[in-house]
Amino acid sequence: MLSVTNLSKYISPDFQLSPISFNQVAGENLALIGVSGSGKSTLLQLIAGLQQADTGSITLFSERIKGPHDQLLPGHPGLAILEQSSHLPHYYYIRDLFQYANVWETSVAKKLFSICRIEHLMNRKHHEISGGEQQRIALALLLITSPRWLLLDEPFSHLDLTNKKILQQVLAEVSHQLNITCLLCSHNPDDIFGWAHRLLVLENGHLVQVGSLENVYHAPQNRYVAGLLGDFYSLSPELAQVFFSGKIQIEKSDCWMVRPEHLLFQSESTPQSVKATILSVTLAGRDYKVEVAAMDQRLSLYTQTNNWKVDNKGYLLATNGYCFPDC
Repeated sequence: MLSVTNLSKYISPDFQLSPISFNQVAGENLALIGVSGSGKSTLLQLIAGLQQADTGSITLFSERIKGPHDQLLPGHPGLAILEQSSHLPHYYYIRDLFQYANVWETSVAKKLFSICRIEHLMNRKHHEISGGEQQRIALALLLITSPRWLLLDEPFSHLDLTNKKILQQVLAEVSHQLNITCLLCSHNPDDIFGWAHRLLVLENGHLVQVGSLENVYHAPQNRYVAGLLGDFYSLSPELAQVFFSGKIQIEKSDCWMVRPEHLLFQSESTPQSVKATILSVTLAGRDYKVEVAAMDQRLSLYTQTNNWKVDNKGYLLATNGYCFPDC
């Protein structure tokens, strides 16, 4: 188990990492999410033992992780961190990097190269491989050290969609086949959907919400948390009154939101629907994005078929919504 207790770090008069505590069990995919500058990378650097915390402690399987002030060489056995940039040495053939680093048997090393999809890159140099390939090589070099815990600092941030999907597949196999637990930080919800078991949400150095991916998505603490995981719309009290008055007692002070998937546009009126006019219909990949105007608000929803046209009039209703405990 990875255990972080009351960890804090002063960075500047404008920013500090407030005391943070959480645990992660072996085999759990844990995601740390927040906007750029929220403290994600700082927290990972502290956990990896690459920065010195001001307060608190970090233990991995009951063994304390020391900071650089407490030991000559920073880092911790059994724990590795993959950063945004690969930092591979230039002018070397890739095979040479592994020849110098490899302490595994040949058959085991070949399995690692296969998992990381890099067997075909051994006779190339740094300038002959793409950014995505460099990231997978950097990952393989970390895995040669046989870590039990892997910290991932925005590993997809510089990758195109194709290389991102490959790296996602690689990380899934690393967890499963090599029995390595991962803690990933990102500001992009696409990086964590389908992967994370649990989320930690950072806002300006504060841990503001912890929970399962489903719980945080469907019950965000505030607008900041809601916006990290996808589009949403804050409803006026009048619109919320129509959408939800038949289900829940609506107070004027309530802060209600809906996500696009909770909105339906239809031709017939119902007690919880409002008149709406279509403003635009655009292709958004697998779905069509339909922007509508209803009670002086502009909202969008998604449909799988292009059945609606601009200026069509109908009725908008919400199948679900959330009331923020913190406006």
